[in-house]
Amino acid sequence: MKNIARGFLSTVAAVVLLSAIGAPAPAQTTAHQRVGVEAKDSVEATVGTTLEIFRSDTTKTNGVEIDPTISLDLFFRRRFGLSFEVPALVWIATGREAVPRAVGAVGDPEVTASYTFRLSDWRLSAALSYTHPLGIWNYYEARERQIASGSGYPKLGALFSAVRYLDPIVTGTSLRGETCFARPERSGTSTRPLILTANLFATEALNDVVALSASLSPKLSWPRYLNGVPDESGIIYSLTGSASLVFSEKDHTLRIGVSKLLSDYSSPVAFDLGFSHTFRKKE
Repeated sequence: MKNIARGFLSTVAAVVLLSAIGAPAPAQTTAHQRVGVEAKDSVEATVGTTLEIFRSDTTKTNGVEIDPTISLDLFFRRRFGLSFEVPALVWIATGREAVPRAVGAVGDPEVTASYTFRLSDWRLSAALSYTHPLGIWNYYEARERQIASGSGYPKLGALFSAVRYLDPIVTGTSLRGETCFARPERSGTSTRPLILTANLFATEALNDVVALSASLSPKLSWPRYLNGVPDESGIIYSLTGSASLVFSEKDHTLRIGVSKLLSDYSSPVAFDLGFSHTFRKKE
């Protein structure tokens, strides 16, 4: 089964534009794309849920993996952000002889603090994040429970993003670096020194309600170090592409999209669903 700790491989999974959890999402931009202005809300809270669904076969049977995530994004005076994300993983077997037919587990939760400011037509953001290894990752536990939902690594991340408003198009880019601290294993301790993920995206407002968004996300992963010795795999490169339709009305947002690991053409296409509601307290 695939590890839920893919983080940024699903580049449109975030609900708020600069929550700094991942790539800037179109849900927050569509309300302002044609006018290029922002409301002066002193406090803004967005509660959201996302769902990623794709085929995930094991050596014993075929199945479907469902990755739900619940998020809470707080934004103060359009500058200071605080985000919480709790992922989970559910695997459902499609084979008739499979036992068990379904398993599930909580993934690795993440908290992010960000600072955002405007510079002409650009919106810039810097953020720091921490991911706690709460999910199942140990090989023996995962084999017994037949599910792996986490990475086992405490992770510290830093992100910088730049978004530009060009009515009716919003374009942007982001760069995120992560380091994975020591994880105890039977043969010692392992670390992952660096994971770099970039994201390039564009969103166009088709009308006052519907927007179309597309993104490309290249990723470089340094090898795992076990007791200070790197794996022989070397640096691993991957590229993910995604596209989605976003429907926004007042404080509600619905997103429907697809994503795929383009660097591995045998990988399955993932279907993404997301819904969010924003609460605002004006000055």
